[in-house]
Amino acid sequence: MGTLITNLGIRKRSVAEGTIDLYMLVTTAVLIGFGLVAIWSAEGAGPITPGSLVVRQVFFVMVGLPILFILTAIDYRYIKSLAWLIYLGTLAELALVMVLGQTINGSTRWIDIGPVSLQPSEIAKLGVIISLAAFIADRGDEMASLLNFVLSGVIVLVPMLLVYQQPDLGTAGVFAFIWLSMILMSRTRPIYIIGTIISLPIIGVIAWRFLLHDYMRQRLLISFEPQNDYLGAGYNIIQARATIGAGGPIGHGLHGSLQSQLDLLRVRTTDFIFAHTMGMFGFVGAIALFLVFGILLWRILNVATVARDNFGQMVAIGVAAVVFFQAFVNAGMNVGIMPVTGIPLPFISLGGSSLWTLLACLGLLQSVLIHNQRLGFQPR
Repeated sequence: MGTLITNLGIRKRSVAEGTIDLYMLVTTAVLIGFGLVAIWSAEGAGPITPGSLVVRQVFFVMVGLPILFILTAIDYRYIKSLAWLIYLGTLAELALVMVLGQTINGSTRWIDIGPVSLQPSEIAKLGVIISLAAFIADRGDEMASLLNFVLSGVIVLVPMLLVYQQPDLGTAGVFAFIWLSMILMSRTRPIYIIGTIISLPIIGVIAWRFLLHDYMRQRLLISFEPQNDYLGAGYNIIQARATIGAGGPIGHGLHGSLQSQLDLLRVRTTDFIFAHTMGMFGFVGAIALFLVFGILLWRILNVATVARDNFGQMVAIGVAAVVFFQAFVNAGMNVGIMPVTGIPLPFISLGGSSLWTLLACLGLLQSVLIHNQRLGFQPR
């Protein structure tokens, strides 16, 4: 497919070695701060106590920031040299969760580690990005071969199936989008991608009939027709739409909409936090939030334009894929245009594993920037 520069039509830029992207850090801080306010509000906007969810999220932030700074300091090329060890570790942790994992609401996704629950499928996103980026970078022009195209899919498919078995259809979808985004920007032949896209309807039919669990099929159908199960699976979807509609242009302030205040909107600190924030700040708030996400994605993709090698370039594409896909799907399932899959809103939803993974991703991107040894982007 050619280089990223060719595909995106972005001009080469000159970047001095050792530069940290402050825009990326500032927009990340804004999103995290917005998330803390939203979690506090969703919990009732009352006095903050040691047991408050917002305090718990602050703890996650304090743990995540050193991860960002440590990965920023480490030369990303060392990370690349450990790519296959990281991949094996990713598979091991996903397999381990099936043995030692904690089951909640029928899903086994978490491992208890002291006071926190770790979700390996979130951490696996970074492992998959690093592994696939290393594979594509090492192959270079050889990505034009069908064998390497297939192998790239296998690299993602194995952890994707392990995550699906938890079961976690939403995160499995994130892995698929990571692969698609990165392979599009590799030197693979367009015919392979076109063939894959053409085969998607057939794959979808097979998955629907033979692979998806009954509850998954029901959830997908209810997501678009929640009125068919108003008091069951469709209840919160309807409440989310009502919350968004009630928010109007500017929202109802820090206490949120009536749906949140009366506890009609459930899981509003995680899956449906976007609906709650629209109840707080309305349409204007949503536009501002999308703008901040847009700036962050711009800065992430900027790393791809200045990366000195294909590995750094591919990592940036993979991270952008995660942030974009999760933000789009989370907002989409809140407004009713995407199925409810339990994907968190990046940097905003309550949860440590997702936040730590995203901060680690940004730390790796900062490493690409500060260890850049050439001026501008020079494709391999």
